[in-house]
Order: sequence, then structure tokens, then C-alpha cells
Amino acid sequence: MRFLLLVALCGLAFAETWKTIDIDRTIDVSSQIVKITALHTLENTGDEAKTVQIALSDDENAHLAYLSAQIDGVKGRLTVSKDAESKNGFKIYTVTLRNPVAKGKQIKLKVNKRLTAALKPLPAKISQLENQFVVFSGNAYVPSVYAVATQKTTVKTTPSGKILSSTAVNPHKQETERVSYGPYEKIAALESKPIKVHYENYSPFVVATLVERTIEVSHWGNIAVEEYIELVHKGAEMKGTFSRLDFQQDRRGRRQPALQQFTTVLPATARDIYYRDEIGNISTSAVRVRAESVDVEIRPRFPLFGGWKTSYVLGYNVPTYEYLHNEGNQYGLKMRVLDHIFENIVVEKLVTKVILPEHVRKVKVITPFPMERLSDEIKPTYLDTTGRLVVIVQKENLVAEHIQPFTLTYEFEFKDMIREPILATAFFFVLFLAVIVYVRFDFSIVSDPLLDAREKLEGRLRELANAVDRKQKLYSKLTEAAANYKQSRDSSLLAEAKKAFESGRTTANEKLSALLASLKKDKNLAGQGPRTAEIRRQKSQQKSAGPEETQFTKKVEESRYRADSILGSL
Repeated sequence: MRFLLLVALCGLAFAETWKTIDIDRTIDVSSQIVKITALHTLENTGDEAKTVQIALSDDENAHLAYLSAQIDGVKGRLTVSKDAESKNGFKIYTVTLRNPVAKGKQIKLKVNKRLTAALKPLPAKISQLENQFVVFSGNAYVPSVYAVATQKTTVKTTPSGKILSSTAVNPHKQETERVSYGPYEKIAALESKPIKVHYENYSPFVVATLVERTIEVSHWGNIAVEEYIELVHKGAEMKGTFSRLDFQQDRRGRRQPALQQFTTVLPATARDIYYRDEIGNISTSAVRVRAESVDVEIRPRFPLFGGWKTSYVLGYNVPTYEYLHNEGNQYGLKMRVLDHIFENIVVEKLVTKVILPEHVRKVKVITPFPMERLSDEIKPTYLDTTGRLVVIVQKENLVAEHIQPFTLTYEFEFKDMIREPILATAFFFVLFLAVIVYVRFDFSIVSDPLLDAREKLEGRLRELANAVDRKQKLYSKLTEAAANYKQSRDSSLLAEAKKAFESGRTTANEKLSALLASLKKDKNLAGQGPRTAEIRRQKSQQKSAGPEETQFTKKVEESRYRADSILGSL
């Protein structure tokens, strides 16, 4: 009695502002997502108003994934906010209109709701060849904050599927692919009438329990996107063993409650697409390039039956100029928060990571719907000094309507963009310079016996060359004395010159003999090492002597010839 009185009081309170003329609701339960579309025709019976309230049952609110409202026939969604308090087991949401509605005016408000995990398999376990049946629980009456003059509800089930039973709330009509409730007249505010529909649903109840989406931003050409996805079939669990033969001979085809293949829709500019799992690359996939998208037809290694799960990685690149724009050092990234994985997908948890260039500042994230921003992380990569900033946002319970773009803005200086190419250039320059220095110079601290012997031999050769030059000077003086004798006929001067020549030649010959003996000794010592032996072997293979040795021998021969000629003339 108290409950009915409270309901009546609430209805009177709300009726002062709005009155619901009509509600036409459609509930689509042909997939794993319950899609509810309700068209509310409302009339303002009070003062000018700019807000309208809508109600959801506690069960609807518990499974609610998406809620939107808009004026029928007008583009753009209205702002919907949840009230803090509940009323009689209903959650109240407030819709803010763009323009105030005057008294006596009507509006048509279109409300869309998406419920997940609201369908329960019955039976909970089936064999491979059995069909999947589920139960939908709801209300025959549309939850409304205001009294409703007339309303009707249509529940659409799976095409060509069986309907085992449905709760009768007259007027009620059960057909092949639908169950109709109403029209009902003069329904009080927040009144409910529970119903259940037990029907066949062969749609695979595949849920993405986790989607980790990583977006790596590069200012040098492309943005890399990679998604790690875990899929679980949460429909009726398969009991017994799996038979590949029965699976191939099953005439139900796509009506089997198993996921055999699906199509993922990527951006039109996607390229370098890859699809792999823990084992490696999966070749049973195909890419179809369309005008506005790139479709990736994915076939897992095995079909997913109830209770089965799999995981995979899908990645691709997109050009930077398509999604990253700047004005000076202010940059803005606009990309989808989630890709279209497959039709009627449910994502239990989405984690989106955006890896930004190093040294970005003043990062701000604007999401199309409320998302939780986690603590930023640092990811070190090649040529980084402090690491790149990773911005992380997450959300639970998403559907296809959440595939919307988000915006991320930040500041980034041009000098920071060219820093890494300069670092790479400097690194290779230093590397090549170090190689050149290492090859050109000898940094060993141990003396080389072969090098010492060669230097000693070169010194002996220089001394020998100087001795030969001095002997040649003696011959030159003797030649000059002979020329003077021809003019003066002074035999005493010639005798002194001959005496000086003989004395100097004796000294020079002794010096040359000592140098030659020392040179021969040093040469024998230098030839004892293995490296010296190799050099001697190489020199022995040469066709002629070196230019220095030839020149020295020529000088000696010329000196001997001149000396013999002078002595003969005397």
C-alpha cells in the first residue's frame, strides 16, 4: 500500500512539468547485445523547461553499456547525466535540451540503450550439434518518470529462430520472429510488469575480455597501431568433445553458435597490416581495400564454441599527416579510441596507450565519453635519453557505439624533433673516426724487435752512405790536384796531394769495412724473427732490387771507376 502511494506521489510530482503522450519501444535481442530504441512523445504541461528525465530499471542500469538521447529527426546527441538518487528501484537520468520548450509544446525524444550480458543461456551447456537458446528478462511497460497515455513494445528475436515461450501481458502477441506487447493505456509513472522471452539465438556470444590498444606517434612519417585482443565465447558452454568431421558436415552453416570468422574494419589509409598469435603469423586472413575502409577478414586457427577462448595481435601503420596536425609547436592527435573488431562486439575492458615523442609537454586528453586516465609511464626506445611519455586511458563495458575519436594535444619543439637524427649522425661520425684512429696508429706499449732492427739497419745505411760521400770527396780533391799539376808542373804539390789521398783512402776504407761488417751483423740479427723471415721471403720474390740499393751500388761503382782512372793517368 505504501509502495503504491509513493508511486502515485512521484507520478503527480513529475506530471506537473511533462506528460508522456506516447512511447513506441523496440527491443532487438537478435545478437548478444540488447538494443533498445524508444521514441517518447512528450508535452510540456508546466512552465518553460529545458530538461527531461528518463528512467532505467535497476536491471537495465546494471547491464547498461551505452545511453544516448536526441530529438527525433535532428542530428546530434543531447547531454545525458545520471542523477545521484534512485526512485522506487529506478535510476533517473536527466536529458538537457538545446532549446527550452514552452508550455503546451511537444517534442519527440529518441532514447537509445545498449545492454550487455543481459541474455542468459538456457540450457547453460549444449553439445556441438545442439542449438543455443537464451532468456531475455525485461519489462512490458516502458520505464517512465511521467505518466504514459499510450505505449507499446516490440521484442525482435533472431531471424528464422524459434521462440519457445514468452510472458503474456495482455494485449500480447507472439509471432515467428517477434513478440508484441501493448498498446497499453494510462500507465502510471515508474510502473513495471516483468516479462521473459525464451528463444533461439545462434549469434556467437564472443566477448573481448581485454583489448590493449597501443598507438605510437612518430613525427617522421607514420603512426603505428597495435591491438592485443583476448576473445572468450560466453554463450552456452559446449559439453562433450569437439569433432572436426561433424563441424564440417553441419548443415546449419553460419547458424552454428560458434565464431568461425569475422571482419575487422580498419581506417582507409591502413597499410603494413599483420595478424599473429602466440604461435606466429596466421595466414588464414585476407585484406580487402574499400573506398572508405580496409576490411581484414580474420579466421582463427579454430572455431570458438561456448567457453572457448583465443588471443591475437593485429597491427598496422597509418600516415602521420592524416591524424596529427599542428600549429607552430602545438600538436593535436585525433584517432579512434577503438577499432571495429567485429559486428556486435562487446569489450569488457579497453586499455588505450598513446606513446608520444620524447620531451613533449602540456599533454591533455579529451575523450568522447568518460574514461579513466591512469598514471603516465615512460618507455625507453632507441636514441632516447629520458624515454618517451606513454599516456594511458581505460574504460570497461564498451560496444560499437563507443567507436569514436578522441583528441590528444601537446607541445613539441622543432629542436627536439631533429635531436635524434643529429644524435644518430654524431654516433656514426664518432664510430668511423675511432676506427680510422685505431687503424692508423699503433697503441701497443711493447717494442717490436723487427721494427727496432729495421731502424738500426737504416741508420747503418745512412752512415755507410756518408762514408762513401767522404771517399768521393777525396777522389775529387785528387782530381783537382792532378789538374793543377798540369798547369803548374809542381811535383811537390802533387806528391802532397797523393800522400793525403792515400792516407784518407786508407782511413775511409777502414771505416767502410767496419760499417759493412756491422751492417752484416745487424742484418743477420734482424732476420732471425718469423716476421723478418716473411719480409725477406717477400723481398726475395721481387724481380729487382730497391731504388736505394741500386743507387748506392751505382755510386760505389762510379767511385771505383774514377779512382782507377785518376791513378792510371798519374
